[in-house]
Amino acid sequence: MDKKVLFVATVAKKHICQFHLPYMKWLREHGYEVHVCAKNDFESDEAVDIPDCDKFYDIPFCRSPFSSKNITAYKMLKEIIDRNKYAMIHCHTPVGAAAARIAARKTRKKNGTVVLYTTHGFHFYKGAPKSSRIYYRAEKSLIRYTDGIITINREDHENAEKFCKNNSCKAFYIHGMGVDTKRIADTYVDKDKLKESLGIKKDAFTLLSVSEINQNKNVTTALKAFSKIKDRSNVYYLICGTGGLLEECKALAEQLGISDRVIFAGYRYDIFKIVHIADVFLFPSLREGLGVAAIEAMSAGVPVIGSDIRGVREYAVNMKNSILLEPNDVDGFAKAIEKLMGDDRLREELGRNALLSVPPFDINNSIAAVTEIYRSYLEDEKSVVKV
Repeated sequence: MDKKVLFVATVAKKHICQFHLPYMKWLREHGYEVHVCAKNDFESDEAVDIPDCDKFYDIPFCRSPFSSKNITAYKMLKEIIDRNKYAMIHCHTPVGAAAARIAARKTRKKNGTVVLYTTHGFHFYKGAPKSSRIYYRAEKSLIRYTDGIITINREDHENAEKFCKNNSCKAFYIHGMGVDTKRIADTYVDKDKLKESLGIKKDAFTLLSVSEINQNKNVTTALKAFSKIKDRSNVYYLICGTGGLLEECKALAEQLGISDRVIFAGYRYDIFKIVHIADVFLFPSLREGLGVAAIEAMSAGVPVIGSDIRGVREYAVNMKNSILLEPNDVDGFAKAIEKLMGDDRLREELGRNALLSVPPFDINNSIAAVTEIYRSYLEDEKSVVKV
């Protein structure tokens, strides 16, 4: 078996680069050649830059499991897996992970390739629509082709343990893929200068969201809530991210008469700085496996007004370090924003508690947990002295 490891996910920039670079670095430092199979989602004027990646294969995955493009993607992926004798395949995202596990059946049986799957949030969960049952059935059937499944919230871990019962697969629970909490907390920011560069007055109350702008992230609820604030004369809502609903959200802001106070900043590489200019972080997602963006904000001592859902409840406690609401409660979000705007003491208390809540989710804890899992499966690592 060659000392090669393959990472598979639907997209490269917004998933591989966002979550997995520390683990790829660790594997290379331990003598493994690291390959990546994912769709190239870098902008047309950007170079494909994936640190610690020896080979990148651009695979045309589509997020929709019903897209015919995934047939082509599967065939390309299977050819790559069959050609390379990988010691381990670590797959992520529903479509990428499903394709990888099916494509790896032969090499897993013939060559002993280890197949690990990290679910960043099952698409089925308590309270999910009935249509999510298809994901439940798919995950249950694919467990037979999985050696280890890594989950990042307790509800998913319970389901994974049920799947693994009477199968050779093991279920693991970790506190997410990790946030560099100390780096964020220690980041120096010239707040006035950064605000000015974004078109925000230095003394303005600033709301922030960082997310892909899609249906699941539910930015429309936050926009509607913002429009209901009685006095917006010195309040701005900064939204960092791109996505398929960007133009729709811009149009909604115009329609609601708030476009002069809403800033769509696009995809940003300086989020560790931007979180420091926020007074409140808005997080109205419909579904989250965990929610790294909220943890990043909390690492800067910023309180969260977010959805009371699986994943977010792993770290957010209502009226202790956050205010939690039903995802589509527009009036509730509006009232919560006004409450924190008008109560400096409460906002500062929630912010302090937010900062105290993040250490378990620190990147060093996640690296230790994931690499321990790697060592348990990779023969060359079982004899490595732990440090």
